[in-house]
Amino acid sequence: MKLHFLHKSAVSQIQYSATEGKEFLKLWHYHPELELVYIVQGQGTLYVGDFIGHFEQDNIFLLGSNLPHMFDSDTEHDTTSKSIVLHFNPIYLDKLGTNHQFDFLKYIIDICERGIMIDKLKSKLLLPLFQELADMHDMESNLQALRILFRLSQNKNFSKLGSANWTENFIVHDNRLNKVLEYIMMHFKEVIDLETVADMVGMNKSSFCRYFKQKTNKTFVDYINNVRINYACRLLRDKSKKNSISLACFESGFNSLSYFDRIFKKHLGCSPSEYIGRGL
Repeated sequence: MKLHFLHKSAVSQIQYSATEGKEFLKLWHYHPELELVYIVQGQGTLYVGDFIGHFEQDNIFLLGSNLPHMFDSDTEHDTTSKSIVLHFNPIYLDKLGTNHQFDFLKYIIDICERGIMIDKLKSKLLLPLFQELADMHDMESNLQALRILFRLSQNKNFSKLGSANWTENFIVHDNRLNKVLEYIMMHFKEVIDLETVADMVGMNKSSFCRYFKQKTNKTFVDYINNVRINYACRLLRDKSKKNSISLACFESGFNSLSYFDRIFKKHLGCSPSEYIGRGL
């Protein structure tokens, strides 16, 4: 899963697109523009920074500037994947936000820095506004897009996705650290060898451990465990597959149930079985 920088056309400060196909573009990427996505149809796994979770119909996601992400469609289900996507130039929104009539944009830029998912009940109410975009042009569609952002700014029912540490430490074009973070996202389900990763960025193990802790405020092992626990939670929440705790443990990269249980409690304050029981 190589990380790609996507350069978008500067023709418009706000860009609208509607996608439809067997699956969404499976590309781990980032770009300066804020991205607002309405999942009209389809489901799968969403990767945002160090967050791994599920997406499905009627989800709305707002992703911040230069935040790596990917929508990996579940092709096991014979359904078409459809989405409505808006891209916003952050410089344009920032300038527009200096006008008191649009000061809500400052709030929008702030809350989506590490990605947010909007409460599903609110999402369904916004669907007509998204659908109307297809018949609009130029200024009318731009105003409609801003109207959607305004409605989102009034909604406090959302979940933040990527962790604060991840977004603070992902530095655009800082190839050494980003190479390590990409590698973790690609291989967290497997055994990750410290020496291999250290060699990858030209360091010995002890130097790399100090470097990684300085950059992320987490040890290398803690960081990997955080990614694995996020993925395990996604598996445990997937009621359609009734995943067992042991499956969640081994599918997310752990090789011991007792260790998985201990790390799970450390990160979430409850055991995997308690997590399932609470419907978290």
